[in-house]
Amino acid sequence: MVHAHLSAPARRPAVKDGAPTGDGKTPARFGHAPAGPAYQHARHLLHLLPGPDIAVPAAASLLAVDAGRAAALLKQLVADEVCEPTAPGRYRPLPTAPGRADSRHGDTAARRRLVDHYLHSAYRADQIIAPHHPELPLAAVEPGCVPEEWASREAALAWLDEEHATLAAVRELAVDTGRRLAVFQLANCLNGHYVRRGHTAQQLEQWADALRAAHALGDPEAQITAHRYAGQAASRAGRHTEAVAHLERAVRIAERHGRAGPQAWAYYIFAWVQEMAGRNEAALRHAVCAAGLFRRAQQWGAEADALNAAGWYHTRLGDLGQAERYCTRALEIARQHHYRGGEAAALDSLGLLAQQTGRHTEAVAAYRAALELCRALGNTYQEAGALDRLGDSYAATGRPAQARDAWARAIDMYRDQHRLQEARSVERRIAANSR
Repeated sequence: MVHAHLSAPARRPAVKDGAPTGDGKTPARFGHAPAGPAYQHARHLLHLLPGPDIAVPAAASLLAVDAGRAAALLKQLVADEVCEPTAPGRYRPLPTAPGRADSRHGDTAARRRLVDHYLHSAYRADQIIAPHHPELPLAAVEPGCVPEEWASREAALAWLDEEHATLAAVRELAVDTGRRLAVFQLANCLNGHYVRRGHTAQQLEQWADALRAAHALGDPEAQITAHRYAGQAASRAGRHTEAVAHLERAVRIAERHGRAGPQAWAYYIFAWVQEMAGRNEAALRHAVCAAGLFRRAQQWGAEADALNAAGWYHTRLGDLGQAERYCTRALEIARQHHYRGGEAAALDSLGLLAQQTGRHTEAVAAYRAALELCRALGNTYQEAGALDRLGDSYAATGRPAQARDAWARAIDMYRDQHRLQEARSVERRIAANSR
């Protein structure tokens, strides 16, 4: 999909030695190199961008040059008013006529390099942020493509946020150019980020594309993954009948496929979907089944998540003793395997258990520890819920100002994530506690 460029700004008068020329034409610039083949090729390829703009490292992969050469070409194109900077190190082409390319054959390779750049960069970001995620067997990048790397989780998270619109556009480019495996793998790499940030609409869109790609590929494991995450996204959007249909399909394929790992993931997401639909008994059965299958597959972080989910459902069903046993075990496994996401989730669950048994000071400590981890992990979706419940515990311990502050921050996050029903619930509690 070719990017629809923004309207061109009014052109500035051309200047020479600080003064406009009489005919308004741009004069030759001092030291300006002639527009050779590399310049013309760069000018042409920039008009293939699917997204709103491009950073220098991605431009280097698009042009199959090193980053220094890409930056120099982009600066020359800015000087010639062919493109403009949108932020430090980021550029977009202006809607001028694209440069002449030596051969349209190069367009296909350039598009492949661009998709590979974002796919491999997104995969590296996901592996830094969530090292417990399964490895993906990505194909080698197209020659000339150099994906990005980061020194920290914070840098990887910032890149995913910054490239949010471009990554969606690159997925559409992969769909348009028949890169089915890339479509599916890109959805895998971005799903965790969409879940953390509460980007439910984008999650729905990407798994609709990935589901079609998985079935076209004829890969049962890809189909299981696509159905389970399409179900997760549908449930987050409140489309529970659709979610259940996806998860039932995932379970059927997984049972035919016969491997413990894919079956476990299908049951785990199915548990979450059943919870969202208010079916806590069914959710508990699926979570316990998933925990056993994850243990067989030796996927320890996932086992911790499934045990914690089972504890959460026991809490909702009123069996607080069993709930505490499951959640405590989940916390032990998460800490043993240095899985901070699982640790945050288990602490949140243990906070709720303490809250429901009147141990509000203990609940506050658990929620605050969970929040610290959520913020470090960039998990704003879970952070919103923990803030919501922390406000309840502050109110119960006679700290109304702190309760209102926690609730206010939860409302802002819920609204940003389009979780309007949860936001209204918190607003009602603020009103009730203000009387």
